Amino acid sequence: MRLMYKHAARTIVWLGLKTPGIDEVFQLSQIVADIRNAYGGSPTSIKNTLMGPVDQELDIITEILDSHPQVVMQLVDFFDREYFMRIWCVQEVVVSAWCVAKCEDLEINFMSLLSCIIHVNMRRRSVFAGKPLEFWNMIYMLKQPGRSNMPRISEHEIEGSMGPMLHTLTGTRDFQATDPRDKLFSLFGITDEGLMPVLALTEVLSSNKNSFHMRLLKRAQREITDYAETINKTGPDIDFGRNTALKADYNRSHMEVYRDFTRFMMRKAPRMLDILSHVQHIGNPASDSFPSWVPKWHQPRSASLIGCVGAYHSGLCNGHFRYFAVLQDSPLTGPSIHPNTLSLDGYYVDRVVVSSAVIDTSVQEMVPVEDLWNQLFSTSFFPLARHPNTKGDLPQMAFCKTLTAGFLGPVVTAISHELANGTENLSQKYRAQAHADAAAYLNLAESNNSTLSPMELASLREAASRGSLARFHRSSQTFSYNRKAYLTQNGFLGIGPRIMNEGDEVCVLLGGRVPFVLRRMHDHHVLVGETYIQDDEIMCGKLTEGVRFRNQLPTMTFHIR
Repeated sequence: MRLMYKHAARTIVWLGLKTPGIDEVFQLSQIVADIRNAYGGSPTSIKNTLMGPVDQELDIITEILDSHPQVVMQLVDFFDREYFMRIWCVQEVVVSAWCVAKCEDLEINFMSLLSCIIHVNMRRRSVFAGKPLEFWNMIYMLKQPGRSNMPRISEHEIEGSMGPMLHTLTGTRDFQATDPRDKLFSLFGITDEGLMPVLALTEVLSSNKNSFHMRLLKRAQREITDYAETINKTGPDIDFGRNTALKADYNRSHMEVYRDFTRFMMRKAPRMLDILSHVQHIGNPASDSFPSWVPKWHQPRSASLIGCVGAYHSGLCNGHFRYFAVLQDSPLTGPSIHPNTLSLDGYYVDRVVVSSAVIDTSVQEMVPVEDLWNQLFSTSFFPLARHPNTKGDLPQMAFCKTLTAGFLGPVVTAISHELANGTENLSQKYRAQAHADAAAYLNLAESNNSTLSPMELASLREAASRGSLARFHRSSQTFSYNRKAYLTQNGFLGIGPRIMNEGDEVCVLLGGRVPFVLRRMHDHHVLVGETYIQDDEIMCGKLTEGVRFRNQLPTMTFHIR
């Protein structure tokens, strides 16, 4: 199918019958597309108000859309059509050289239609990103002539690829498929690993992309790629370097397809555990037929991701390691002895002693900060005071920053791939911003109701002057939605999965960007999900550095089923 779309002169996308108002929708879409093309169509032209003043392009488009409210409502409804929800529809648009959208006798360039999506999303105000329209907008960005202005998602320029498989899966999590296996199979023809599987064996992680070592490795990658292409051309059934997890085999159940793919993504170089952040259980994982460590790609996302943004590095540290994750029973070729058991090295951090109710506020509501606090502590949120059972910061300040997942809060609506350009300076900038936003919320307290010293109050008010209460509410809602707040035995605050309970363990798995919540069973652990814990030493890998170089804590092998 991929080759058919690739070599087609034109691909017709049938979007259904022409209902009243569709002609106006097409006309308005063409106007927006012409404006965006005039400004280059680059993502930098759509500025978020948190990143600075809006530019001329956004002003013009907003004015036009605001002057046609009825057509905008029809446009929002139009993108609810089934086509935009189906996973196989992605491939035909990504691969085709020219797509035309048709509703009976009406037609429009499909990219012109997609140019409106980012503005439709602004009006929908979804609780967290990741719904299908965000991915369609990414397709629009990547297929525009101005994509050279866009930060690269992948280290490789592979023709027809949307980027790394896991990145694409993240964007398509909420798409639908009749066969759940197609949530993976449909992406093999438009992702790096699917189109050039041999690259999965040579991937590395390095902060210095231009070092001699990296230049040498890139040259070796090109030679290996050329060699693989030469071998594959010798016969129609030859597919050198393709792991069985990257083959569309409908003889396997969807659990086996998901399980083998998950293990492949962890054991391929450089062995990172990013895929485990996608585990989001709805019910008790101990009674599920799926291994607890396997993401259920056929289920929509229930919470925003913390570990896949690239901001934190809990299980990583500086130094030379052949691999980051330490996996047992995971050979590069051949099956595992215990395929449903994931054996990973890591270390224990702490135990959860109390957790809140699930945070499920709607998009119009504010996160009930004080109510959540009261579920964890016996003392009231106000007046502001030090608490003996928390570490470091003023406990109310630490709690507010916990709900925004630390410095991820201020960048929640910023251009997401800005983090991919290096997080050292960004983390300092947004860590200070997260502190200021939390201070803006805490500044609601009256000074005469506080037990803080005058110096501490002055510092709080100064920080609050640089913060934004509205941004704090948006950020806390985005990262705490469908999660629980919790307190550990040693005073750590965190937000974790909705199914977590008292007694669950917070652990760092080597190769993971964030800590994970595990549940101890009789002879194994169950993966509950990813977590954020309010401690920079843990979240930024300093504790892992002490573990790996100074034996600060003992490591152990976790057997997860």
